[in-house]
Amino acid sequence: MNPRNTAVGAGQDLMAAVADTPESTPALDHTAGAAEVVREVFDQLPVMVVAWEGPDHVAVAANEAYRRYVGRPGFIGSPWSEVMPEIRGQQFFEILDAVYTTGRTQVGSEWRFQIRRDDTDRLHEIFVDFTVSPRFGPDGEVVGSTCFVTDVTDRVHERHEAALRTAHVQERYEAVHDVVVELQRALLSMALPVMPTAHVAARYLVAAEDQAAGGDWFDALVLDNGHLALVVGDVVGHGVAASAAMGQLRAVLEELLRTETELKTVLERLDAYASHSPSMRAATVAVLVLDPETGQAVYARCGHPAPLVVSEDGSVRHLDAASGGPLGTGAPHQLAHATIAPGELVLMYSDGLVERAGHSLDEGVADLARVAADAMTNSSMPLGASAVVADRVAEMTMELMTRGGHEDDVTVLAVQRLAEPVPGLDLRLTATRDSLHQVNAAFGTWLASFGASPADRFALELSVTEAVTNVIEHAYPAGRPGPLTVTGAVLPAGGVSVRVVDEGRWRSPDPASTTGGRGLLLMTQVVDEAEVIHPPQSAGSAEGSRGTTVVLRHHAHRQAVMASGRGLIDDELDDDRPIADFDVVGHEDDDGPVVSFRGTVDLDTAERARASLLGASRGGVRSLTVDLTEVTQLASAGVRSLFEVREQLAANRKELVLVAEPGSAAAVVLELVSLPYQHPVPTRPTPA
Repeated sequence: MNPRNTAVGAGQDLMAAVADTPESTPALDHTAGAAEVVREVFDQLPVMVVAWEGPDHVAVAANEAYRRYVGRPGFIGSPWSEVMPEIRGQQFFEILDAVYTTGRTQVGSEWRFQIRRDDTDRLHEIFVDFTVSPRFGPDGEVVGSTCFVTDVTDRVHERHEAALRTAHVQERYEAVHDVVVELQRALLSMALPVMPTAHVAARYLVAAEDQAAGGDWFDALVLDNGHLALVVGDVVGHGVAASAAMGQLRAVLEELLRTETELKTVLERLDAYASHSPSMRAATVAVLVLDPETGQAVYARCGHPAPLVVSEDGSVRHLDAASGGPLGTGAPHQLAHATIAPGELVLMYSDGLVERAGHSLDEGVADLARVAADAMTNSSMPLGASAVVADRVAEMTMELMTRGGHEDDVTVLAVQRLAEPVPGLDLRLTATRDSLHQVNAAFGTWLASFGASPADRFALELSVTEAVTNVIEHAYPAGRPGPLTVTGAVLPAGGVSVRVVDEGRWRSPDPASTTGGRGLLLMTQVVDEAEVIHPPQSAGSAEGSRGTTVVLRHHAHRQAVMASGRGLIDDELDDDRPIADFDVVGHEDDDGPVVSFRGTVDLDTAERARASLLGASRGGVRSLTVDLTEVTQLASAGVRSLFEVREQLAANRKELVLVAEPGSAAAVVLELVSLPYQHPVPTRPTPA
């Protein structure tokens, strides 16, 4: 059947008029207009238009708006892969190929690209809407394509900023839009293990907006023997029933993996469990157990897509052995073995990632392999890409494979076996106030290097601040600072260990003090373990006379990413904490003076904070409000200042009112030390 119609034919005549030179084109008849007029109209169109010809997509026409936007002269007559080589790996050449081979129009909405707009290597990130339509020859065969492009970058950024503004006035952990998605988040484990020999990343995208959350799940577990168990599964259906079945299967599988030593036994018992429930039958699952030290892996696939292994050079292989039927169907299950080399990455996923309308499953898997390879080598969209390879592959495969839409939940689990273990932290300083800043900066950078979650970073950074502050204030005589050592390590079984060591003399807190001695309390409350160790004492010496070691242990995790719909940002806000500065802003309102703190209130800034509060309250004779909503860390030194000012105000029968966001760093500490606070009053929008 000839797909050409009247509208397409008119478009072909117009493009032919534009592509030919004025000298070689005779005047057109009244149905299209004179060639020069058509050329002038085409060149002045406000929408960007470009046309290509042939299987290599050679540029044959581009209007002024497009030429100005791209900023590359002389590209007419060149294949588009040579004009914009940086687009390779961003799934657009595949669109052109599809239009040319099928004759079907392809449409994209708010696609993110990274392009060069001049003759430099600098990349620019843009968002565009586009329509690529086929161009037909006289015989009805496709000869090329025409693309209509609209830059929507400003619109996307404005919506992004509006979403952030809206999100920040909601509860800190309110991240989903309906009760089913909330259930999905509760049933999934969003905490991924931190290990010295592997990086783990996961992303979960809830089904399209008109669907309910479904039965996809993932897990990454560190077992007692140090092996890493990786799971991706999918329960048939959507809605509460599928989510509930998923939660049960996930819990049972986790328990079996932790208690059974053989994967074959795990699968047999899981299969038997699923067979008793109609909602669990036909669920699919892939399980891979990896020894991160040796790279040896055993895996099984129960009706689930085969994991991919991506090498550092971008080569890809499929772990397609051990194929078995879905759970609860009576189908046999097989095991297979593989070796994951240092630097290689295992990518596990649900079928929603590779299922697309009009494409076979094999085509989807082939596309995924290409996208994963490009992400592994950082050749697709390097601008702003994560330095952590597992994060980058998870993010890029999710974005590029779903940008054309998705009807089912999508799960991606990426694990890279590291060529070199995560390096430890080793700081050897002199215990002065300046050393606190050095420790905080180096420690924060170290935690970020392996992707510790925002909650774990808060706990560990606060605890280290308290331990170092104690050394600076109490370990050595005034004016005679001594050695300070801070070391950190990622533990093989998952988590982090930190040691803060001094060579001074331990001094116990003053029991009569009502404002001090809260550092150890904060440490023990926010990390899993906080231990104070004194070296062996000589006979008759006081405890702590030969120095003190504070040992902190915490089961730190990386944070999986969950999003719903096709929004630009994830439902959970990124950890965009400001740099740990300190600033004070004061003003008067109807109730009296208000002092707002921003940044870190620690040993170095607490005295300035205290002085500003006493100044605003005129030495404690005026009631005072302290706004802590922009405080990123409230250490015990800052807490001590708040208690001291509160006592001074109370002596004059005045009140100290503290304001903090529920769940914030400041609020967590205030609750631990029993300092009451108020929630901030929402700002009312200014009438238009």
